[in-house]
Formats: sequence, structure tokens, C-alpha cells
Amino acid sequence: MTAAAWSTWVKWNGTIEQTLIDGQHLAAGDATIADARKRAAKAGAGGILTVDTLTDRQLLGRIWVLSADDLHHHFGSKHPPKKAIEAGTDAFLEHLEEGQAVAVIAYGRGVPTAVWFAGH
Repeated sequence: MTAAAWSTWVKWNGTIEQTLIDGQHLAAGDATIADARKRAAKAGAGGILTVDTLTDRQLLGRIWVLSADDLHHHFGSKHPPKKAIEAGTDAFLEHLEEGQAVAVIAYGRGVPTAVWFAGH
């Protein structure tokens, strides 16, 4: 993973939107998300706090949520387990450009269990 890259795992919470919100609250700690974003911007290390718009394709400033076909292409399964995603994270991050982010849903027994959020 390059120095400019960031990533975090967040436990699945019903929807990708709610899981993202949970991840942002975890990153913010005791601060509000807005305050944490300001602090992160000053430090130049916003990570999951810098993106909040989900999309179905790779776009700058947005989180690309991989479809089942994307998951199969990148991780060999439409429902990859966390271990399969972890095995391919470095190679996957190398293909993201500055300002891009991704959400990869991990599965256990066919149901979502966690989401790997990552970007540059």
C-alpha cells in the first residue's frame, strides 16, 4: 500500500450507506464528523472522512461500490470472504488513482459481514 493510500474495515450494518456512516463515526471518535473532517483536512489525512457519496462506477471524489460482477472480476467470487479481499488489497489499491475510493463488501455464508473502504 502506498503512503497516500488509506483503508479500513467496518462491520456490516444492514446497508452500505449505514456501514459507511458507522465507519465515519468510528474515524471521528468523540468528535462530530464535521469537526473530524476539519482536523483531518488540516493534517492531510482524511481517509474515510473525505468521501461520502457512493456510486456504482469508478469516479473521483466518490466511493465506488463494487457490483457482484466487479467482485467476481477482482476477487474471484461474487460473494468473496474477507480473507480473499485481504489477499488482494495491495494489488487493488495500485489501480486506484488519487482521489478515488472503493467499497468492497465481504461475505460470510452468502450474507454481508463487513465492508473494506479504501482509497487515495
